[in-house]
Amino acid sequence: MRKLLLSLLACMVLGSSVAWAGSAYDDVSTDHWAYNALDYLTHRGVLEGYPDGFFKGDRTLTRYEFAQAIARLLDTVGEGSPDDINIMAETLRAEFSDQLAGLSGRVDNLGNQVQDMNSTIMDLEGSVADNTSRIGDLEGKVKDLKPGPAWKGELRYRWQFEDWADRNRFRQRIRFKLGYSKQINDCVMLAWQFQTQTGNDATSGNHTLGNQGRTADIFLHEAYVKYSPGWFGYYQDCEKPKPNCGGCGGCNECAKCEDLKCECKSKLDIYAGIYPNILTDEHEMVLDGDVNLQGLGLVYHFNQDFQLTSVASIFVEKNGSDYFDDDTYFFATELRHNDFLFDGLDAWFGSYGWKNENQLLADYFEGNGLVLADGSVFDFNGDGTVNGLDRFNSNFSVLKAGLQYTWDCAWDDKPLKIYGEYMMACDSDAEDNIAIVNQGLASPIIYETSDDTGWVAGAQWGDKPKDCGDWFTFARYKEIGANTIPSGLGDSDTGGANRNSFEWHWAYVWAPNCTVGVTYILSKMHNAYGFQIPNSLDDRQTIQVDWVFKF
Repeated sequence: MRKLLLSLLACMVLGSSVAWAGSAYDDVSTDHWAYNALDYLTHRGVLEGYPDGFFKGDRTLTRYEFAQAIARLLDTVGEGSPDDINIMAETLRAEFSDQLAGLSGRVDNLGNQVQDMNSTIMDLEGSVADNTSRIGDLEGKVKDLKPGPAWKGELRYRWQFEDWADRNRFRQRIRFKLGYSKQINDCVMLAWQFQTQTGNDATSGNHTLGNQGRTADIFLHEAYVKYSPGWFGYYQDCEKPKPNCGGCGGCNECAKCEDLKCECKSKLDIYAGIYPNILTDEHEMVLDGDVNLQGLGLVYHFNQDFQLTSVASIFVEKNGSDYFDDDTYFFATELRHNDFLFDGLDAWFGSYGWKNENQLLADYFEGNGLVLADGSVFDFNGDGTVNGLDRFNSNFSVLKAGLQYTWDCAWDDKPLKIYGEYMMACDSDAEDNIAIVNQGLASPIIYETSDDTGWVAGAQWGDKPKDCGDWFTFARYKEIGANTIPSGLGDSDTGGANRNSFEWHWAYVWAPNCTVGVTYILSKMHNAYGFQIPNSLDDRQTIQVDWVFKF
């Protein structure tokens, strides 16, 4: 029968002299022996190729495909066709009647399925439109939502070993912090924090366990409002790409630069109340992290890497008859630029000044006054009272500048940071004051120019650890002249005014939000002004083991 069909096809083709330009299929050339037959039947609608443009003539033909071709062929046979052609057509219809009937049924089923699919698609289109509307409503609601309140706390349990000239002891010290913050709207955030006075640093008072069965007082460490208006526009604060220590020097292997998160932030931030140290230098010599500021603070971001910080803080408020003359104020302005000149180099410059610093307690000038062998402070001005006026330097206005360079992948895929900072008293009158006092002293007080300067140099390996298994370490040497700052405002962990100090620290995250740290501190008197150094100010060695739990 297939021979009969082939004969029929051959007769139809040979009976036609139609020739078409070019092949209808990509895999059938015009010089192929079956080209004319394929081309004729294709243009008559009897045969068709595959959607990819190929005929695939070597592929095995199924009876259904053969029946489909026969049905299309028979549609071309009608009145006017030769009798022998009509006879062969009727014979083919009888031969493939079962297949033709099955093919018709399949076509009907396909038609029904297409109708069902059209109905389903219409339903899906309606659902998509409905979901699009719902998503739009949800986006509007999410946009209006503000971040919820955040409680944060910290418990630090410290073992402290002290090796001083007049004491050798072990102390347990606990500090507890509990704070709360809430974003009121796009511009306003409120925050506060309570803290226990159980020893913030190595040289603070005897605030330790066993205080007659009580702990030390709880005080308000922070309570402020942060206002970020759009007065000066906004800037993009983008997550810095992590270095790939494998060699590309760009983004890490798991994140592309374009996938890093960016936030649109206000260029201006205003702080009011009792707010944390917002000065940008993490190696601060003047104010450490434990010193809060009371008053106003401004931070202006020129861009992500360049910012200006200015603070005005009240340290003593006497509320006398004059609004400003009887209070002590601290003013600071700092300019910082990350990636200055080239990537990895950070630079900062700052100025600091105190107004009416004589209103501070005498303890603030312990390092700037003449401390006798018995630990008492010399009555510098001879008025019979030891207070803030009994100091060598009557002005505390300083300038400082610092640099830090970071190698992203120094050792063990950890960054290495090397930094230095220099500070200078710009209006010190200590030399003149000492010269006047020396006229009445048998043993003159020695003035050293190093008393008017301060500097720190150090290195840090790794970033502050956040995840389990992370660790970092740093070491630094610091020297703070007595005439640069009041001693109570220096970094008391590593020595205040008139102290030289060396510090080494290591920290490791051993569990989620749990850190263990070890610190060694060696602090020495900067100079003795020609007098005997009191035991209380002699060399001090301190070892601290801290267990910190955050929640």
